[in-house]
Amino acid sequence: MGIMGVLFQVELSFMPIQDILQWIDMNRLTCVVTISRENNSGVTFYLEKGKLVLAGSQKKGLQFGQFLVASGALSEVQVFQALTESKSKGVSLTRYLVENALVSPRVLADITSDLVEKLILDLLANNAGSVSITTPLPEILANGPVTLETARVLFNAVRIYDEQNRDSLQRDEAIEGINKRLYNEDFQLPVLPGMLMQLISLMEDDSTTVQEMVKLIMTDQVLISRILKVANSAFYSVSGQVDSIHYAIVRLGMREVLNIVTGIQVLSMQNRDIPQEKFQAILDGALKTAFLASGLARQLREDPEEAFLGGLLLDLGKTVILSVAKDFEIEESVFDELMHSRHPEIGAMIAKKWNYPESIQNLIRYHHNRNFGEIVNRMIALLQVADQAVQSPSGKEIDPKLLDSLDLPLEAVMEVHSKAMDSFNQIKSI
Repeated sequence: MGIMGVLFQVELSFMPIQDILQWIDMNRLTCVVTISRENNSGVTFYLEKGKLVLAGSQKKGLQFGQFLVASGALSEVQVFQALTESKSKGVSLTRYLVENALVSPRVLADITSDLVEKLILDLLANNAGSVSITTPLPEILANGPVTLETARVLFNAVRIYDEQNRDSLQRDEAIEGINKRLYNEDFQLPVLPGMLMQLISLMEDDSTTVQEMVKLIMTDQVLISRILKVANSAFYSVSGQVDSIHYAIVRLGMREVLNIVTGIQVLSMQNRDIPQEKFQAILDGALKTAFLASGLARQLREDPEEAFLGGLLLDLGKTVILSVAKDFEIEESVFDELMHSRHPEIGAMIAKKWNYPESIQNLIRYHHNRNFGEIVNRMIALLQVADQAVQSPSGKEIDPKLLDSLDLPLEAVMEVHSKAMDSFNQIKSI
């Protein structure tokens, strides 16, 4: 085992446990999160590449072995024997249980998930304690039989916490109704436009040629016109006139043209359940953010394609929430708070349905996260800058700390902003 290093330390009252675990998940960290509390009730989470692999507490009933017994999976004698044997063999308890067929991997994952949820609920109810995040993960826990999706476990824990505290939160009936539908995933996610589905399918094949992409795009003359307008905008600064789709793909690349098509197609989406003005405002903001994020990524030598998709899908979850909310009467300020807190998770669901990679899903899910410790997620910081610049064209509302973390001058942001708005206007003008 390597020398233990401390990533950072903080008080739980300053940084909630859900923010900490989201940050670790987003950055795919392998580490140990230790929460020290009074009355011998500390909690420890073990994570590998952002996924939860084990958790436990000193609190009675929430120790992993005790929880195995309480769940009915094993008797006290079996747990004691398994603990003794696993220690003597130098393997983790979870690996020992699976390798000796005492508990199946699926059952063990369900039990671990339930335990983690209860530990998070306990921390949400009493957010006092000192948090220390250290590396590395103990070797015996590496590549273990349990890997939990941290985002899903957190989502469930917060849902349960909200339901348990319904009365104290004094939420009205409308909020409860909307939340219930969101938590139960009782809604329709937007469908990916047909042309875009075909292009994405083409791009999944590494052997796809420029000519095959051209042939598909050539079936839509309006789309061709829009692509060429954007390709010739100041945003791409291409020398010479781009007068054909083939040339646009050669100059910009297939994935960049795919991004342009994605933006155009998303902008043309419709939803009869949402007032058109609100729906269009979200779509317009999405495309502006996408172009700006992509331009900033080029300046910062980050992946412009990932930045474009992250920016484009950033707020699409809001369209689903608006659609669900149409059946309820709710105070605007309360609804705005709900929209802010819930749209990242719904947006990640949209990205998953549209078959975008997990990296894009996580960018959307965690795009409101702060930078913690010395580790800065540059792509999230970049997206936050782009989002703030779209909301505040003057640049006055852009967080200076975000700019400092990226070593990005405000003047550079505003220059890219100007070119990004030009590309957006080129699309809107057709």
